[in-house]
Amino acid sequence: MYSTDVDLPVDAFLRLPFRTLSGGGFAAMVFLLARSADAPDLQRGFFQHWSDIDDLTGRYVAVFSPSPRRLRLSAEHPQSFYGPETFCVPGVEEAGGPRGRLYLSSRESPGAVRMGTGQPGGSMRRGERSEPPRLVAAANAELPHGLDEHQRALTLTVSAMQRFFGIPGSLVPCAVIVNLEQRNAFAVALKDGISVYDLLKRIMTRIEHVIPRVDEAEAERVAALEARHRNRDRVGRLRSSADNARAHWGAHKRRLIDDLQAFSGRLAPEEADLCSWMARRLESDEPVVDNEWTSVRALLRTLAATESHGRLPRRLRRTLAGLNSGRPEDDAAPRRLAVALADGEANERRIGRVKGRLDELGRELGLNAAVVGAAKEIGLTLLQEPHLLASPGLDWPLKVLDEQAPHALNHGYERA
Repeated sequence: MYSTDVDLPVDAFLRLPFRTLSGGGFAAMVFLLARSADAPDLQRGFFQHWSDIDDLTGRYVAVFSPSPRRLRLSAEHPQSFYGPETFCVPGVEEAGGPRGRLYLSSRESPGAVRMGTGQPGGSMRRGERSEPPRLVAAANAELPHGLDEHQRALTLTVSAMQRFFGIPGSLVPCAVIVNLEQRNAFAVALKDGISVYDLLKRIMTRIEHVIPRVDEAEAERVAALEARHRNRDRVGRLRSSADNARAHWGAHKRRLIDDLQAFSGRLAPEEADLCSWMARRLESDEPVVDNEWTSVRALLRTLAATESHGRLPRRLRRTLAGLNSGRPEDDAAPRRLAVALADGEANERRIGRVKGRLDELGRELGLNAAVVGAAKEIGLTLLQEPHLLASPGLDWPLKVLDEQAPHALNHGYERA
C-alpha cells in the first residue's frame, strides 16, 4: 500500500499523470472514502489490515492512503537505474523501514494517463512551485504510523475525493477503483460489514490467473531497462574513445595534407597540380575509386623520384590504405561504438515489444468485469442512472455499484 505525500493536496495528487503497467506503474488505483464517524469499523479495519491488503494486491493494484506526516528522504537517495518511476532509498524516514520503494508520478512518459486534466483549485501562494514535488508516494508493507493518525488523515481527505470523483455523501463510505488501462472508474458502496480487504480479495481472485504473465513481462521490462542503462554507460565510454580515434586520424591526415601542399612548391606545374589534387582529396574519408588510381600512381612515382628519404610516399601509401580499409570508422573504438549503438537500438525494440505485451496483459486482466463481478457477490448492482455530483474533476466515466435503487440516493445531483 502507498502513503501519499502530505505536502501534496489531494486534488493535485489525483490530477498527476500516472504510469500504467507498460511504464512500470499500475493496472488500477484504489481509494477509500470513509470517515471515522460514518464507518469507524470499516476505516479502522482498513488500516489494521494494511499488511494483508499490501500482500494481496501486490505490485500492480495500488491502494493509496494519505500520509499523516510528511514523507522525508535521507540525505542520499540514489535513483535506481532500472526505471525513472522508482528509486530505492537506504534510509527513508517515516516511510516504512530502512528501504522504501517510492512511486514518482510521470510528467514525461508517453504512456502515462491523467484522470483529470484541469488545474487543481485554489490560488498559488507566492513562492510556491507550480510543479508537484518529486516525492509522490511511498510503498509500505506495514502501517507506517499510529492508527489514530492515519484515520484522521484519511477523514480529512474524503470531501476532496468526493469533489474530484463526483461522489455524493449518500454513497460514502465507498471504495473508488480506477482502471488506468481502460481509463474509467467504479465507486463501490461498502456497507453491511464488507471491508476493503473483502472487496479486493474478490477482485484479485478474478484477475490472478493473468498476474504470473504480468510478472514475467515486468521482469523482462526491468531487465531491458537495466540493459539500456548499462549500454548507455558503454556508449558514453566508447564515444569518447571513438572521438579520440577520429581526432587522431584527422590530425594524421592534416599533417600529410600540409606536407603535400608544401612539397608541391618544389615540383613542376603538372606534378604540383597532382600534389595539390591529392591534398584536396585527403579532405574526404571516401575510399579511392578506380578512375583515381592513375593519378595516385603518377603522384607516388613523382614523390619517390623527388623526395630524398621516401617518407612522404610511404605516409601517403599508408593513408590511402587506411581510407580503403574504412578508417576511421574501422578503427577498434569506432567499431565497438557502432556495435554498442546497434545493441542499444535492438534493446529499444525489445523495450517496445515488452511494453506492448504489458498493455495487452493490462487489458486481459479484465478489471472492469472483475470489479462488477466482485460487487455482485456482495449484493451490489451496477446502477444505470446514478446520481452524481455535478462538475467533478474526473474526466473519465464513473460507474456506481450499490445496493440502493437510483431514486433512493439522497442529496445527489445529476452530473452536468
